[in-house]
Amino acid sequence: MTIMAQVQRLANSGKPREGIALVERAAAGGDPEALLILANWRLWGLYGPRDPAATLDLLGRAMAGGSGEAARLLATLIGNGTGCQSDPQAAYRLLVSLAPYDPEIARQLTLFDRMAKVVQFDQEPLSADPDVRLARGFLTAEECAYLVARAEPLLRPSTIIDEVTGRPRPHPVRTSSSMNFDPTNEDLVVHAINRRIAALTGTDLAAGEPLHVLRYTPGQEFRPHLDAIAGASNQRQWTALIYLNQGFEGGETNFPELTITTLGRPGDCLIFRVCDDDGATDQRLRHAGLPVTSGVKWLASRWIRKRPYTAEILR
Repeated sequence: MTIMAQVQRLANSGKPREGIALVERAAAGGDPEALLILANWRLWGLYGPRDPAATLDLLGRAMAGGSGEAARLLATLIGNGTGCQSDPQAAYRLLVSLAPYDPEIARQLTLFDRMAKVVQFDQEPLSADPDVRLARGFLTAEECAYLVARAEPLLRPSTIIDEVTGRPRPHPVRTSSSMNFDPTNEDLVVHAINRRIAALTGTDLAAGEPLHVLRYTPGQEFRPHLDAIAGASNQRQWTALIYLNQGFEGGETNFPELTITTLGRPGDCLIFRVCDDDGATDQRLRHAGLPVTSGVKWLASRWIRKRPYTAEILR
């Protein structure tokens, strides 16, 4: 029986503390599975304080013990800078040894190599005041397909946290399925896309929320809304929306106050500024994702805060 199976059995028997002690003892003895479990706990602050630096150390020890899963996660975190300075080249070197045994890693590295080439795209102004622009060809077809393939197994119905119960409930304005590329999923390709978004918007890479992917099926929509978060101390200032596919109807992005309705081609990125430097929301930027009438629409979004947001993700 694996250590995780033992932990789950103890938890189900009302003995979670015994399961925690089991993992800690096994990790102290150098067991790779226990080290990987403990690394995840330290990353997310479960059963102890959150400690990304300790996470990297634990993953390194698990990798030395032969854990390929630990090596892959360690490379992901080193690449996106969780618990350390971002070092995509060091992450790349770690993954090279795993690529012959893992087709997904091989695909990641192949695409990352291609992304090193200079990307050129035109920016089409849709509105000067407020600033709304469409960057044509921002992602390649291969990059779009990669995001869809990575996101699809992780999709969940879009929800929000109920302020009364503290539990997830259906999102009141967004009827779709979605996922976030949190630090454990922000691989070299996703991280490179986030860097490209930061360059396009002229913002700090660390200010961006995790890249978010949404899937809309017929009848699903994102009703009119503003991207600013009421009362947020670190407010969203920019939105980047990337259209990932074609072969559907409907699903246009509509700004009713600006009389703008647009639907980019696959790889196009729509950007607009949500708030000014003082946090004042521009009501003219209320927008909607109109209902999809046929086919399936895929969209990636990244909301960018006024100040670094990276440290807030794992709180």
